[in-house]
Amino acid sequence: MRLFIKVETDRIVDATFLTFGCGAAIASSSITTEMIKGKTIEEALRISDLVIAEALGGLPPTKIHCSVLAEKAIQAAVLDYQKGEGVIQWSEGVCSPFIKNLGSAVTG
Repeated sequence: MRLFIKVETDRIVDATFLTFGCGAAIASSSITTEMIKGKTIEEALRISDLVIAEALGGLPPTKIHCSVLAEKAIQAAVLDYQKGEGVIQWSEGVCSPFIKNLGSAVTG
């Protein structure tokens, strides 16, 4: 699952995906792009796998991992964006600046 985001003034203005997998994975990716468009980075990061599954009308227990992948794709895409913007990320009490500018992420 690969999620691409375009951010302008801390707001996601466009999102697309590339997913190879089952229908549930593709549906999770698709609904995720619709859910994050127009949201701020902080709002997008609050979207959980449960919210994604609920937006799809539910997923079978064996397919819940697809919505989990979509949540992780949001987090990874935002992290890539933040790296490119030079945002300082805090991790386990350690502060390190990132300088890479991508805005896409691969999970799975």
